[in-house]
Amino acid sequence: MMKRNTEELIEEVSDFLVVYLKAGNVGVNSFIRKAHLDITNLEQLIMIHFLLKNEVKEYVRRLPILIRRFKTTTTSISETYHGEIRGRVDWGATLKKRLEVGYKDRTIFSCTEQSRNYYIKENLVLKAFIGLLNTILDRKTERFMNYGWFAEWNKLKPIIYQIYHHNVYLSRVSLEKVEITDRMLQDTVKHRNPLYRDAAKLFLLYRRLQSKKLNEAEIGSLLKETFVFPDKPEVLFELYWASQIVKHLSQNVKLEVLDGGQNLFASWKDEDFDYRLYHDSIGSGHLSFHIGTNEAREMYNPYIERKIAAMEKTSVIANEVFGESVDTGTLWSGRPDLLLELYRRGSGTLEKVMIGEVKHTTNRSYAIRGLSELLEYMEFVKKRDGRFLSEGPIELKGVLFFDNIPVKQSRVNDVLIINHDHKEMLAQLNDECKSHGS
Repeated sequence: MMKRNTEELIEEVSDFLVVYLKAGNVGVNSFIRKAHLDITNLEQLIMIHFLLKNEVKEYVRRLPILIRRFKTTTTSISETYHGEIRGRVDWGATLKKRLEVGYKDRTIFSCTEQSRNYYIKENLVLKAFIGLLNTILDRKTERFMNYGWFAEWNKLKPIIYQIYHHNVYLSRVSLEKVEITDRMLQDTVKHRNPLYRDAAKLFLLYRRLQSKKLNEAEIGSLLKETFVFPDKPEVLFELYWASQIVKHLSQNVKLEVLDGGQNLFASWKDEDFDYRLYHDSIGSGHLSFHIGTNEAREMYNPYIERKIAAMEKTSVIANEVFGESVDTGTLWSGRPDLLLELYRRGSGTLEKVMIGEVKHTTNRSYAIRGLSELLEYMEFVKKRDGRFLSEGPIELKGVLFFDNIPVKQSRVNDVLIINHDHKEMLAQLNDECKSHGS
């Protein structure tokens, strides 16, 4: 049987996958029907996707040229000077001033000077919008700069910084005690100069997206237009199963932004438990997926001793040959594809753990390899106090997910096997989670 292709997987999980902000490619996702917007860091997600809009990037690309059309107004100011002339002499006003003192002081001059005014509505809007972009780029985007879909901002970010902090005209515009109102933005949208018009248009869009009255249609359109597709089919398959778990085990789920941090994908609760579902992660910190060489030496075993000796020799020789050493402090470590932690409500005690290993395959041998990896996780995972989880009292289960491979049994002891007939087994997994709280 054939593996499910990328398009089929995307179609099934797009509404949940809007939180994905890791390695991938940006494109239009026509499969989004109703994006799941109960997201913990929705503001951050909107910020990033706003920067991915072609209109925003194009505006910043053109900004060094557009800024040359910076507008000021001029006003005429009349001043009286003694012994000096500034600007144009107003002889009529000068004679009048001299007359007031009986023509005794011929050093009196009334002058008219032209004063440039930078403090106009469109300049306030412009500086506020460029300042907004500068703030987002300065505080919120560092972790995304290495991803291909965000890489152009490595070139665009210095443009924003340079103009905001060092442009001679913009620096004279002060926003102190200034509130940029929607009316100011709406007026500036009508401006003939694209420097101001486009800034106001994009600023208004950003405000609508971040409004307290959630504009679901406009946010959904933004996420659809700037969707980040995972670049590896196996990652997409892992997230497909994460989404299936959410669909079958949860109600009122809150999604989390997957941005390469802790990789918490979703959280939800029922009467008994708080659930936390992680993707490609070691979880919340209550568990350890690491066995150190010093720990292994505490119990003598000839195989382990030789394994550690080989690692140490590898490090020495690698340093002599390549100038690089290797880690000799880790005998085993891992990071599960999926990790579900269940905490007792009220006490906050971790009472159950589900470890998931995902293989995007129809090959039995590769699936068996995944089973081996899953069982290693289950045998080696420890609590924070160093005791193995399999020794209790925390209930531990493992789930092996793969594609269309027929199986004789879907469960052996504490290991569940979930393939293309997943709905029945996911329902069983859901029942086990629920029954644990009763």
